[in-house]
Amino acid sequence: MSLSINVERAKYADREVLKQISFQLKDGEILAIIGETGAGKTTLAKVIAGIGSLYGLTYKGHVETDRRISYIPQNILESLDPLFTIEYQMREVKNDISLIKEMLGRVGFDDVDRVLRSYPHNLSGGMQQRVLTAMALLEGEILVADEFTSALDKTTKLQVVELFNELNKTMGITIIFITHDIELLRFKGKLLVMHKGKMVEFGDAESIKNKPEHPYMEHLLTSLPREGMHYTKDRFSEINIDPEAACPFVKICQKSNSICFAEEPPLKKRNERMVRCHF
Repeated sequence: MSLSINVERAKYADREVLKQISFQLKDGEILAIIGETGAGKTTLAKVIAGIGSLYGLTYKGHVETDRRISYIPQNILESLDPLFTIEYQMREVKNDISLIKEMLGRVGFDDVDRVLRSYPHNLSGGMQQRVLTAMALLEGEILVADEFTSALDKTTKLQVVELFNELNKTMGITIIFITHDIELLRFKGKLLVMHKGKMVEFGDAESIKNKPEHPYMEHLLTSLPREGMHYTKDRFSEINIDPEAACPFVKICQKSNSICFAEEPPLKKRNERMVRCHF
């Protein structure tokens, strides 16, 4: 097993931000973690990467792995120092120019020497993302990429996803990436759906996309842009949750009954998935 996560709860001071997160990944698997803003995706990424304490985060539970973890930060525009060349910054991670050139080649650069001589502003956003990925590969066997496409256009986003797929196939790298963009789920692997700090569905990504078993995932899928959408008639609907109910999705779930209002739903295994539901 590459990675085992069991977080009972995590807090920033007295504010609870994660609760009951538990899953495992095998070597060479890809996991996408999705959810709306505030779902706890970035917090979970920091816990997995072991950097939560730097942000004042405390948690009860464990993260177990015998692999080295590298973290690719969310804001690529602030992650590379504009005053130093790419080579200088990569040597700070691993002072081995042969390995550096190999990793830059693996992430798709043909003109490695030019990239090494460049400063960050000489590179596009997609190229900077590739440099950060190469840096992570210098010392990591598990890559954790936090909202790795937030500053990129759609075409470049898909290119980075394809890069991750290729690295996974050719190097056997375990990859965890955080996103709120369902359109980027173009891979074979696992999917973790989060809402308000909890996991609500976990399992095979393709299976969940094709037939979600939790109403929240159904809502996310229906919120995707569609061909022929009309700006005023087909506006995205906000999810109709009930904050007073033990399960906030009682108003959009066809299976809900009185127990859903009174008791918080447990995380159950169902059809090779984990689903937070009473039924």
